[in-house]
Amino acid sequence: MLEVSIIIPVFNSKAYIIPCIDSLLSQTMDNIELLFVDDHGSDGSFQIAQNYLEQYTGQKKIRYFQTDRNSGPGIARNIGIENAEGNYLCFVDSDDVIAPDYCEKLYNCIRSADADLACCDIRIGDSVYHFPNCSNKRSFLTKYITYGVCFMYKRDLIVEKHIEFPGTRSAEDSCFLICAVLASSKMSQIHEPLYTYIIHNESTSRRKNRSRAFQRVKSYKQVREFANLNGYQKGYRIELAFVLLKKCYLLAIKDLILG
Repeated sequence: MLEVSIIIPVFNSKAYIIPCIDSLLSQTMDNIELLFVDDHGSDGSFQIAQNYLEQYTGQKKIRYFQTDRNSGPGIARNIGIENAEGNYLCFVDSDDVIAPDYCEKLYNCIRSADADLACCDIRIGDSVYHFPNCSNKRSFLTKYITYGVCFMYKRDLIVEKHIEFPGTRSAEDSCFLICAVLASSKMSQIHEPLYTYIIHNESTSRRKNRSRAFQRVKSYKQVREFANLNGYQKGYRIELAFVLLKKCYLLAIKDLILG
């Protein structure tokens, strides 16, 4: 029985896709599936991935999907969620790498705590970034760092609460994470950098332009709608207001200035 589905949107990651795949195939868990979603890049990275994976003869299940057209990582991840068969979900970007025990440790963490979410720390360059203590949801919402790829999510929670990534190209991962945190009854964590974010100039999250500002605001509109629809707005009014100010409006202003 498949326990974990790892969803990998693929877009213009030709220089990084092979190390990413190697880290996925090196996972110490075998009862996982890898869902590669082609988002119609221009550098042939998805075809490179398919050709490379033809050599694989291991136990991990590998499947391929595609967006209708280039739509951004959020839509690609949503396609992965719709087709996932595992009990738990993870997301890995095709230009990053994960530790061999990324899946196993997050899986053991979320299962042993009977949690809805589990997270690990992240390595970016020479620095390691730690998530705040997740036992206090209110504090977590005001201090979290925006890397949803560091999380394992219980698929039932995501499906039952209709949590999905916004169809935008900015802050989509942050908005998905906020909704999942709001809906969760319990979170757990590992203080180890099991995910490595590869810094390069082509990374979508590093690009600054004026359009990103409006995309960011549109993304967080989905958070407000989700909170209102599910009754979280009243209980987390202060925390959500803080998130909107810090993660949405202030960063949108920064995008406008730098763009």
